[in-house]
Amino acid sequence: MRLRARSAAASCAVPVNQTASGSGGGSEGFGGSVARRPTSVYATQIVIRKGYRQHVDSYSAFLKADRKTLTGLTGYLKERGLKSIYFAGLATDFCVAWSALDAKRAGLDAVVIEDATRGIDAGGSLDRAWSDMTKAGVMRIQAAHLLS
Repeated sequence: MRLRARSAAASCAVPVNQTASGSGGGSEGFGGSVARRPTSVYATQIVIRKGYRQHVDSYSAFLKADRKTLTGLTGYLKERGLKSIYFAGLATDFCVAWSALDAKRAGLDAVVIEDATRGIDAGGSLDRAWSDMTKAGVMRIQAAHLLS
């Protein structure tokens, strides 16, 4: 199956070093494999750093916990003319919801791929998150909608 883009979405890929089995000998620390030049590397255009400043970080990919400090993601998307962003991951009721709501506040179309997320549901937090996202106009779809 291939993923088909229905509208502009943002993604960030980080290059991964690949190793190939070596014939005879290997580099120490590579478990008998020889490190080789990656055969396919994704072009990384932006890195959003999160989770390293205890008193400033938040759940959102767009704003820090002080609700003023931008992460740079809004500017990155808007500079490239992107209007829609799709969300998947953990946790639906925290990181996904906060990010989707902040995307809407930034004037972007936000789409949560429901079956590609999972919530924590602490004291009804999952129902509240879906309610808040629905009220804000965040779209909710299934992954099959994107697959061709």
